[in-house]
Amino acid sequence: MTPFASAALTVPLVYGAWTLARRAATARGIAVGSLPAIVAIAAAVVAAIANARTGLPPGAIAVIAAVGAAAVVDVRCGAIFDPLTAALVVIALGLALLNGTLLAALMGSAVAGGTLLALYAATARRGIGLGDVKLAAGIGAGLGATHGVLALAIAFVIGGTYGAWLLFARRARRGERMCFGPFIAAGTYVALLLPAGTR
Repeated sequence: MTPFASAALTVPLVYGAWTLARRAATARGIAVGSLPAIVAIAAAVVAAIANARTGLPPGAIAVIAAVGAAAVVDVRCGAIFDPLTAALVVIALGLALLNGTLLAALMGSAVAGGTLLALYAATARRGIGLGDVKLAAGIGAGLGATHGVLALAIAFVIGGTYGAWLLFARRARRGERMCFGPFIAAGTYVALLLPAGTR
């Protein structure tokens, strides 16, 4: 797949992911508005650059699209809904099956999702939400264990840095809840844009 084709495919996938998230929010009486066009553009750019540099695993474009939509809905209503994460996992595993890499995708899903599940349990559900855990499982399925964990590690670095800045600037208090979805998206995009030798 060419970089242009990967970018062109990413845009409708972002809006598809957003539609799933918005419907789930609406069913709960939550209005999340429309998806900012900049999110779809950013996802398309990441897909094109990552594909041009190193190629992308089969489920990576689905991951790029899903995390962009998840970041916005998490900021707007504090949740990442099951229809979005379930669709990501199913698509990533389905593509892996067609590509002959199902075992690696399952391992990636278990490792990435298990990492955040352990944190979820260790923090007594206060550190992150189950939506983050399920999104991580989808990322692992689409990117594999190594790149999935790298994306999460970068997400924690970015999130921790931002949280420390908020505390230093007295814009937040210790223990205050912070949506993690945007940091997962940022970590995923950074991990995909890193030069091949550093991933």
